[in-house]
Amino acid sequence: MTSLINNKKNDSLELAFESIDSCFGYVDYITSRIQKLIGFYNTNDLDQANEAFIEVVDLMDLYIQLISKVYRVIRVELQGKSFKDESIQKLEIHLLSVIKALLLAKEKEDVIMLCDLLEYELVDNLTQWKIKVLPELKKLKSF
Repeated sequence: MTSLINNKKNDSLELAFESIDSCFGYVDYITSRIQKLIGFYNTNDLDQANEAFIEVVDLMDLYIQLISKVYRVIRVELQGKSFKDESIQKLEIHLLSVIKALLLAKEKEDVIMLCDLLEYELVDNLTQWKIKVLPELKKLKSF
């Protein structure tokens, strides 16, 4: 029974690290979709922008769920190991606040604010995940 639990623990941790590897490409994909969305707003193609906005929000929702679950598995499975998680928490909080601000700007139909948030806040936050947090999480595989 103990070996079954250990195997499940190892499988969960291995899957978490595989997910981290795929997050790099996922961040790039989301960023490209954000750029496309901004392009629709810049050309005043509001129908396409509305569809693309929904797609970006859905992608961000999936990303937040994925990274939250991966982080939870790592924290639980590597309990007792010391690693810094402040940057993860700060970026996650910032990411959620950007999403909230995006939804408010969309509700108010404030296209300028929406594009600024997308281009300068959301893309920057995703870039920080890619260059800081994901590599740090990936390093934990050696623990």
